[in-house]
Amino acid sequence: MNGILSWWDGVEEWLTGLPFIPQLIVTALVLIPLATLAAYGVNYLVGTLFSKLGRAEADDDHGLGI
Repeated sequence: MNGILSWWDGVEEWLTGLPFIPQLIVTALVLIPLATLAAYGVNYLVGTLFSKLGRAEADDDHGLGI
């Protein structure tokens, strides 16, 4: 565990040492894919849970997404 924490501290120190624009680019390139994967994963888990509980998806007849 100390190895992982040491690695993370190094990454964090490297990232905070960058100027703002490179920080923004690196963060966006990492966070956008991770956030997208997390959203798909949560969506899958909630869909699976609802299907096991017998909950049906609501229909969107009017196309507004509400």
